[in-house]
Amino acid sequence: MLLAILMVPMMVSCGGDDEKDDNPSGDDLIIKASGTWMCTQSVDAMNGQSLQGLMVGKEITINPNGTYTSTAPTFGYSGTYTVSGNKITAHSDAGGTFLINVSISGDRMTWDGTASNGVSFRYIFERESNVVPSEETFTKEIIAGDFQWKVNSVSIKRGASSKITEGKTIRFKEDGSCEGFHSMENAWRINNGRIETYYKQTEEPIYVYTLLSSNSDELLVRIDGTLDDNLQAEVLLIKDIIPNTITTEDHFFNSKENILAVRNSCYAACTEFETWQLKLEGIRLNSNTVLRISSGSTEVYNTWMYAYQTINRINLVLEKEDAVLGIMGNQDGKALIAELRALRAFVNYNLGMLFGNVPLLTKVLADNDNQITQSGQAEVFQFAYDEINSVLDDLLPAFEQENAQAYFNKDAGLMLKAELSMALGKKAQATATLNQIEKSRYYNTRSASSSLDRSFIWALHTQQNMYCPVYTVMHANLYLYENSGSKDGLDLPTIDLNKDGKPDEDVESFWHVSEYTDYGYWAALKRMGKAQEVTGCYDYELLMPIPSQDLSFYPNFKQNPGY
Repeated sequence: MLLAILMVPMMVSCGGDDEKDDNPSGDDLIIKASGTWMCTQSVDAMNGQSLQGLMVGKEITINPNGTYTSTAPTFGYSGTYTVSGNKITAHSDAGGTFLINVSISGDRMTWDGTASNGVSFRYIFERESNVVPSEETFTKEIIAGDFQWKVNSVSIKRGASSKITEGKTIRFKEDGSCEGFHSMENAWRINNGRIETYYKQTEEPIYVYTLLSSNSDELLVRIDGTLDDNLQAEVLLIKDIIPNTITTEDHFFNSKENILAVRNSCYAACTEFETWQLKLEGIRLNSNTVLRISSGSTEVYNTWMYAYQTINRINLVLEKEDAVLGIMGNQDGKALIAELRALRAFVNYNLGMLFGNVPLLTKVLADNDNQITQSGQAEVFQFAYDEINSVLDDLLPAFEQENAQAYFNKDAGLMLKAELSMALGKKAQATATLNQIEKSRYYNTRSASSSLDRSFIWALHTQQNMYCPVYTVMHANLYLYENSGSKDGLDLPTIDLNKDGKPDEDVESFWHVSEYTDYGYWAALKRMGKAQEVTGCYDYELLMPIPSQDLSFYPNFKQNPGY
């Protein structure tokens, strides 16, 4: 769903295991399986594609009372199970169902099974402990009230966190809202005795809190990250008075620092969107026809989900424009609003390019609102064009702000306007727009980099501390060549695609200089009518499928033909 977090598929088969398996069943299986296990090997498969290592490093604790907890979002952080023979049927509290054949040999457990989303998997676990850890149960009375909790000490068991440090506070309010460690951690609920915090506007989960021990003024909790699912920490929380009661809304918009934190979270979501978009396009650009894309593909859902997370976050800020202008000042506030409207236009354009008819959201999507409809692709393109055209003059010039190329600056706005002009069939207008960019200020490259330099017009900063290009002067030259058919005056290196000793000088050869899937290549092939020729895809595959999860939740949605 647009508001839901992804249940990533669980998938098939690891290398052989020479140990003789024991096949306990019934109560004997429950006894032998109870405890905590760490996954050491995993293979998942769906639609002829397989992925190794998705579950490696994740833990699962099987309780003898028919419940389980895990640190893997793919399997759900909690759930229930039943046993029949050596088969386990597990039901995740997040909605997934898993049918698993279990074998145990000493301290090794093997799962072979299928998930309700059609994925098959094989996981091998090593036992970490025979003892099921004793956990207390959170109640509203324990955690919520007219007080907050301060971090007294923190011990990182796995992963890393710059958010949960000594002295930081979190408040759980009785109305289900919270003011947490993470800038987007604004709501909470109790599920199976544990607290789950999330971003209310998109239902995006943030952390899972497990209560290990408690007294009236002190809590020892385990925190598992969901934004970074490798994070696990034990934290001692001390009950603390609240100096000044503030609302969640005030918390987001009561200072320049907090407003900029929300702005940065919009870019973080957009980075995830762009990462998954390039993975999705990479599959489509692969001429290996075995790599088919379906409405249940992980890449489809993640691309869609992170796109609408980005849009919802931006809409949240735009709905608070007066507060932003009041705190930031009129000039800086207008620039930030223009920047986020441009970023929303970018995401909407790419959604329309990828999926065709998509929801066009200009307000924060209300909880459980499943009556939204799709807008036509042309309407989405026109909306994005009107948006970028409207805010272009308010965007800050490149190089005239700190880390300008990491944000949507004016040259990035010109690139987007040109792309949209091309999508709308206005080549001459696109060329005129591109010629407004002073290209001599940039290096003519499009490679990812660990530093932000003049290689980029606009780049997105990843969690791996790399800057990945979206727009570069190379992209501008490619678009100019596409529009004119002439490379005169354009610095475009070529490649020998045909291995005949002669460099090829067509659009595809210039794109292929890059060793990775470039932003814009798939869209360019579609504009030029060459996508089927280059990739071997079918006509209907020019559009990606609408995710199956959203088709089932939104009754007004229609699937693209062919899927």
